[in-house]
Amino acid sequence: MINNLVKENIQSLQPYEVKECENIAKLDANENNNVAYLLNQKIAKSLMGLKVNQYPDSDCCQLRKMLQKELGLAPQQLMMGCGSDQLISIIINAFVGEGDKILTHTPTFGMYKITAQIAGGTTVEVPLGKDFSFDYYSFIKESKKQKPKVIFLTNPNNPTGGIIPREQIIKIVEFSDGIVVVDEAYFEFYGESVIDLVNYYPNLIVLRTLSKAYGLAGARVGYGAASKELMAVLYKIKPPYNVASLSQIAAMVCLENKEILEDVIQEIVLEREAMTKQLESLPKVKPYKSYGNFILCRLENAKEVYEHFLNNKVLVRYFGETGPLAGCIRISIGTKEENQLVIKLLMKALGIAEEIAV
Repeated sequence: MINNLVKENIQSLQPYEVKECENIAKLDANENNNVAYLLNQKIAKSLMGLKVNQYPDSDCCQLRKMLQKELGLAPQQLMMGCGSDQLISIIINAFVGEGDKILTHTPTFGMYKITAQIAGGTTVEVPLGKDFSFDYYSFIKESKKQKPKVIFLTNPNNPTGGIIPREQIIKIVEFSDGIVVVDEAYFEFYGESVIDLVNYYPNLIVLRTLSKAYGLAGARVGYGAASKELMAVLYKIKPPYNVASLSQIAAMVCLENKEILEDVIQEIVLEREAMTKQLESLPKVKPYKSYGNFILCRLENAKEVYEHFLNNKVLVRYFGETGPLAGCIRISIGTKEENQLVIKLLMKALGIAEEIAV
């Protein structure tokens, strides 16, 4: 009976699955393991003055004021969300209806397609090129042909780690008659952004999150930046009190101690480069160049390697044996100890002497 009541576009929807494990080195979700507990005492102290019986600041005025100074934007150009996932949903709900199209590249973050399908929209996907490089000319061609309401570009891309050059993003924004969303969830590990361009292009939205580089995945805080005109439309969709008071305080403490976190981010970048070199030295392993806090690898026996990791209490992301990510695993950059454990386990799974990757 229930299935007969479900909307047709929801019946075929595959949910976004998250694997839950305990007592394990968790390297599957691109979290920042290097900052675990780092700011807990400061956050706890700030929470002591919280009136938890009251609803939170609905528009996150203090948080937006802090970001305003850092980004050089007006408060009216910023919106906070319960992670960037909620902001993606707000954008889709504002512009995509039954039969409308969104355009993105593939493989990429799965929530764009899921959210569009919930709204009744259709997702057009442009495959990435060789070694998962962005195929600019194919993307522009498809954009002109499909005329999508919304374009999603992930930069750096998850799960491949690749980037889209700034000049190509600008051309896509200029050529598009719709909204262009640049998801910069991993911007801090890359260092280049287009957030300054929201002052020049009224159809551009830039998304960021505090879940990755700043280690606040458990607090669920993201933000978006756009022109005042565009953001005014999004505020019509935003639910009230969408970011909890506890999360707002955690985010403010995080931003107040940004210099501490910047040192950790640099450590992760150095670990990523060192780990990439180690992976490149191993036979039967192809790591792809990454600008995020993770590395995507293609292996001949990816499933066996994934299970070997799991049996040794290390969780990485395995993408199965079909589609463009067939035979691939994604490894989040963890602590130095976790990273070396990954290399040792991988070498053992491949039957390789440890000296090869030293």
